[in-house]
Amino acid sequence: MNYFERFSYVDDLFCYNRRKTWEVTVGDVPLGGTNPVRIQSMTNADTLDTAACTQQAIRMIEAGCEYVRLTVPSAAEAKNLRNIKQELRKRGYTTPLIADVHFNPNVALIAAEIVEKVRINPGNYADKKQLASSAHTTETCSTETERIAERLLPLLRVCKQNGTAIRIGTNHGSLSDRIVSRYGNSPLGMAASAMEYVQICNDFGFHALVLSMKASDTRIMLQSVRLLVAMLNEKKWYYPLHLGVTEAGNGEYGRIKSAAGIGALLHDGLGDTIRVSLTENPENELPFASILRSLHADRKSGSTSKPAAQDTVSIPVDAIKYNPYRYAKRETLSVNGTGGKHKPVVFSDAQTIEKSDRHPEAENLYIINSPEDTFPEDCILVAFHQGSFPVIGWRRLFTKPFTNPVVFRRRYETSDRQQFYAQATADVAVLAMDGFLDGIWIENPYFSADECYQISLDILQSCGLRYSKAEYISCPSCGRTQYKIEEVLEAVKNKTSHLKGLKIGVMGCIVNGPGEMSDADYGFVGSGKGKITLYKGQQPVYRNIKEENALDMLIQLIKDNGDWKIEN
Repeated sequence: MNYFERFSYVDDLFCYNRRKTWEVTVGDVPLGGTNPVRIQSMTNADTLDTAACTQQAIRMIEAGCEYVRLTVPSAAEAKNLRNIKQELRKRGYTTPLIADVHFNPNVALIAAEIVEKVRINPGNYADKKQLASSAHTTETCSTETERIAERLLPLLRVCKQNGTAIRIGTNHGSLSDRIVSRYGNSPLGMAASAMEYVQICNDFGFHALVLSMKASDTRIMLQSVRLLVAMLNEKKWYYPLHLGVTEAGNGEYGRIKSAAGIGALLHDGLGDTIRVSLTENPENELPFASILRSLHADRKSGSTSKPAAQDTVSIPVDAIKYNPYRYAKRETLSVNGTGGKHKPVVFSDAQTIEKSDRHPEAENLYIINSPEDTFPEDCILVAFHQGSFPVIGWRRLFTKPFTNPVVFRRRYETSDRQQFYAQATADVAVLAMDGFLDGIWIENPYFSADECYQISLDILQSCGLRYSKAEYISCPSCGRTQYKIEEVLEAVKNKTSHLKGLKIGVMGCIVNGPGEMSDADYGFVGSGKGKITLYKGQQPVYRNIKEENALDMLIQLIKDNGDWKIEN
């Protein structure tokens, strides 16, 4: 049987409750179970600088942060967590601290005795990187799995003794060679990588676990989380989930991209803690994370009991015409430039928007207000979302055998710009990233038609469905970053934003940088204090060049490869 067919996700995709999860204790702020979705962020000050980290953590906490994460690249930073924690406690802040560990299991052992939670990455915690992909036989993979258990068990013992939770955080850009050789650099590989660690933890009897699947591509993030949930549900393991889109960038688009991944999964009833990762000061992340959480605050709390009958929809498995773990655009007729092979269109009331981008004067529009409405053939269906039923209720429409193109339409009434685009993005993304939509039509009386149009283009780009400008993959930075990434990102954007469809990575360091920008056309990666390495695709072209020369050299690299194109 096809691996993807092993999991029936139908009940979950049509269930309006939060997924049932077990509660995990993290200091005095538990998550999962019936607790609200928690929000968190990460410091970007040097973890050896106690004063800077303490001050930054306080700003984050006062902005609403419920967990504060810090990077610990070496034993020195891990030991200094105790000083940071003591300073915070002296000032009356009891917010749980999380240590972010890469590569060195011994660092995790030190941190686990100090903080309330430790994050480890399956791709680099214990796995080997030196084997060529072709060398990963079944025997070598089994040996590596045994070695992982040997490296992980000491941490489980320390965490159990100290009441420390663990996040198993898989990143798309840092899967081990062994996993990639078996599953590809894919959502399936991400979920399988995490499940190896979960199995070891369960065999040991350690259950204070939180799991995450993160990627800079929102569709990969969505698919990997869904796959992980299916695998966990199959074993009846209800561990809570941490949601986040990595390397989302900054500004309005960075928030929209975060809303696409996080908001879509919250619509699915998934997620127990979230982080909006922006290339900005960490305290800036919290207000938008709070907005995303508030959109689903009225959803019934998760529990380990089955959802009530009125909250489920009985849909036969063979009626679902799509795979929730793999993107495929729904096949539709082409009607007046909408559907078929056309890119997703943007409808608007603006008469100034070009005809090619579509607007309500288009012919053959047929508005339906419910998935149960009847409709004629050979028309553009406008799914007009009104009332209180959940957006995911529109999935019922796509169980019908029809080929009409579908445009999602919704009117919003908030005057708060961030709340507007947060909700609109989440609403669109949960249907668009399933391949259902041929166009979108969002309205808001507080914003002009042109503003709604521009936000619509950003939403479609954040879902990977239509590119209207350059795409930037940039990390939020942390204590490992050794150059002014926020300033550099803005400079790169100012020089290259006209390069429609080009992907450029601006990354703080080499820990996850090259991997997380794996699908970028060009990369600008910190490789030391004031040093930058420039990439073409995955290949480094200029290593350890001076920061002050790097932007000009990046522009020249793009030109040399024929990608400096200015459209009329």
